[in-house]
Amino acid sequence: MKRILIFSLLVTILISSCHNQNQKKEKTQKKEYTPVAIHPDKVTNIVLDDSIRNMLLERGRELAGITQLKLKQELRKAIKQGGILNAISFCNKRAMEITDSISLAEKVYIKRLAKKYRNPVNDMSEDESKIYKAYIINHLSKKWSPAMITWNKKGQPVYYNPIVVDALCLKCHGAPGTDIKPEVAEKIAELYPDDKATNFRAGDLRGMWSITFPEYMVTDAK
Repeated sequence: MKRILIFSLLVTILISSCHNQNQKKEKTQKKEYTPVAIHPDKVTNIVLDDSIRNMLLERGRELAGITQLKLKQELRKAIKQGGILNAISFCNKRAMEITDSISLAEKVYIKRLAKKYRNPVNDMSEDESKIYKAYIINHLSKKWSPAMITWNKKGQPVYYNPIVVDALCLKCHGAPGTDIKPEVAEKIAELYPDDKATNFRAGDLRGMWSITFPEYMVTDAK
């Protein structure tokens, strides 16, 4: 718990140090996308103590695991049916739909965020970028990067956890010309003209999970 608190403190410092800076202009226009709207039956005020934090961490891990498993299952089906080219089309058309369907079923907002994104919809806000920077610092220092719970500007608790690149991802997110075949690179450029998500290696940080719980409102933290 002490390591989690130290990590959370590092994130808080990174965010606070940038509050007075001007926000950077978006370099890429986001793809048109209508986010899901979650309407919880009831909003409960909470004090974010160790007990509540641990409960939300466990639920966040469970939801991230469910979403990741479903995406991998469907991705493997797409590869089996039509190879990597079909997998790219699957990700373009279905990945967001799958994530949103789980969000609606669980009444949470599930996102996969990235700085080196493929779909601009997955870009990070300024505050999210500061959290991710803390994960990157830990990763480069070969330190453990724990999942964490913080809260957004609305007071809703948010779960964050880094996403690590595995070997399967390299066929679409590795090095062009070696991991990524020319025809695959061409398809990626066609579907994602502003793609930034290449030149990863297995074990790199790809981005992070963001799971927001609108059923709760943080009134205080301990």
